[in-house]
Amino acid sequence: KRVVRQRVQIADHYDDDDDDDVCLNIFNYCRKTLLKMRYYDRRKRRTVFFSCVLLLLLLMVLLVTTFVRESGSAIATDDGRQQSASPIVADESAQLQYNSTDTILSSAAAVSTIPEVTIPEPFNTTIANINEPFETGRDVPYFFHIPRAAGSTVKDILGRCAYVRIAWNATATMEGLKHARDTQLVQSGQVDMITTQYLHEGATLFDGQEHRGRCFTFMRHPIERAVSLFHYLGIASHEPTYDPQLRYISIEMWARSKRIEHNWMTRFLSNELLGDLTPRHLEIAKAVLRQKCLVGLMEEKSESWLRFQKFFGWQFYTQEMRECRDELLNWKWSGKHRHDLVPEDSPAWELLYKQNILDMELYDYARQLFVEQRSLFQSD
Repeated sequence: KRVVRQRVQIADHYDDDDDDDVCLNIFNYCRKTLLKMRYYDRRKRRTVFFSCVLLLLLLMVLLVTTFVRESGSAIATDDGRQQSASPIVADESAQLQYNSTDTILSSAAAVSTIPEVTIPEPFNTTIANINEPFETGRDVPYFFHIPRAAGSTVKDILGRCAYVRIAWNATATMEGLKHARDTQLVQSGQVDMITTQYLHEGATLFDGQEHRGRCFTFMRHPIERAVSLFHYLGIASHEPTYDPQLRYISIEMWARSKRIEHNWMTRFLSNELLGDLTPRHLEIAKAVLRQKCLVGLMEEKSESWLRFQKFFGWQFYTQEMRECRDELLNWKWSGKHRHDLVPEDSPAWELLYKQNILDMELYDYARQLFVEQRSLFQSD
């Protein structure tokens, strides 16, 4: 009875992060109890001994159950939001499959079961289609900032070299976007461009009539972006997602942990920031890119920038402005940080691939769009 009472007391203060302390406390208590019982008869000592063994076995089952449950627990995205997870299945041969974070079907099943998707409102109404000509005075450049994908470079070039008025930190958070909407930032004419990670929430800043958003973005290979993010967040003390512990662990450990992001681009393009992802979310993300966004690629940085410049009519009139642009674009971009690459056949690569399998397919699709959108600039 004393052992059971002690177990209840320990359970009341149980913390998942103190498993070792719990085991040690119970073990020490059982040891002390047995020592006190050495003067009792053999039957009582045997009863206490087996009670302790049973208690430790029950605790081991509890710890294993907790570990299995937490191996599929919440995953933090770049903005610190927690995202629920779904079970892992054994079949890893499908191109799209279950992983530790998202409910994903095979590509073949997805094609046959997903109905035609529609782009969510108000994004579909307030953001102009990519094939519509840019209307000066009505259309406002709307940059979808994907972390570690040249987003800061775009803002630096336009703000510092071309003197474009950009809403920098004002639209970086949900609270900032709400304030910008309440104060009618776009309608005020105080900014020439809006930039944010929250693509769909930011679309509420436009009315779709007198002021339309014109979406453009830079995209990067998902695994390269994840590797860059890992090394960057360990040193970027100015970032809200700064994590100094990343400097002391390997990228493989990070890829196995709850800190790893997963399918970030698909989530933010489909506006499913918290729940499980399905093939339908992937199709929505593709539709948003295909119908609404001018796509740039990090691997085609120079051509991408020339397209942005031509599409929006940005001018770099002086030699100083052009030198400023070329310097920031090619060798002196902000957030520059050298780090080791992850080999494609390494365990870390495989782990990152499984965490970003939807983004991998989305990026392949973005590459196709990049080729197709050349038709918008054929005259050049």
